[in-house]
Amino acid sequence: MSHTNSTAFPLSAAHARALSPALAALSLTSSPHATDDDRNRAASAIRRSAYEKAVTVTDLCHTIPNNYRDALSVDVHWTSEITEKLVAARSSLRKLESALADGKPSPHLLLKVPELQACKEFRTEGLLASSDADVRTTVAAAQTAVLESAITAKKAEISFLEGKIDPKFIFTRYKDTVAKRWADVRARSKVPVLSYVDNEGKACVVEKSTGVHVDDWQVDPSVVSEFNFLVNDLYPIARRCITIVEMRDYAMQAKIEKKKAVEKTADVEMADATKPGPSIQSLVDKAVAGRVKPLEGKLNK
Repeated sequence: MSHTNSTAFPLSAAHARALSPALAALSLTSSPHATDDDRNRAASAIRRSAYEKAVTVTDLCHTIPNNYRDALSVDVHWTSEITEKLVAARSSLRKLESALADGKPSPHLLLKVPELQACKEFRTEGLLASSDADVRTTVAAAQTAVLESAITAKKAEISFLEGKIDPKFIFTRYKDTVAKRWADVRARSKVPVLSYVDNEGKACVVEKSTGVHVDDWQVDPSVVSEFNFLVNDLYPIARRCITIVEMRDYAMQAKIEKKKAVEKTADVEMADATKPGPSIQSLVDKAVAGRVKPLEGKLNK
């Protein structure tokens, strides 16, 4: 399946959309009484708001941090494809259940009633009728069984696909991808641990230092925070992806239902227009008779 592309927003728009909830969070995080938990909650709200404002799967991928975007986008698009298959399976199930209720199976499931062969005389005497009826009854029962089996199979398919977007399954899949990428990011995202000395080589504060030494190298704390935040956001990202696809299907279903309603109304109006009524000739005859009758009266006087 093709990936969902966006033309509604430029590449940086996903990041720009995250700024609006940031303004609301500033009052909390800028407070002198703000705690680390407050800041984490505000940061989480900003990120989640950015995900929720994504209107396409591609927009959603643009909200993923650059260090992980390419790797995780593959899983996000996979989730989109699985969800598309799921909504298609649900649509098929609705059609199958409707076919069973109405007795109108789809062409690919329709069983053909075989025609029994017999000589003309045997058929003419009506001696084949009961056998024909038995065949039709057997095929009708088989047709019902076929539809019921198709419904059972479709429900099993839906259950299988739902398992692929189960929170635990998705988190494990996404987590494995991010963890693999994290190993590379961590290895190249080091910052120095510095110490400062004065003219005598003694340790001092940076303001009084004349020299600096690199004591060690550690993983950039901002990169660590980025990884931790992303791991916590993995399922919210997937959930938004699922919602985008499902809402697109809901919108399509609404259009289909509206179209059916319009067609039904049009059919009723057409039926009313084609109902039998007085012909043009009868109307002409009636009008002529109305004019002729007074004249006949005058002639008879």
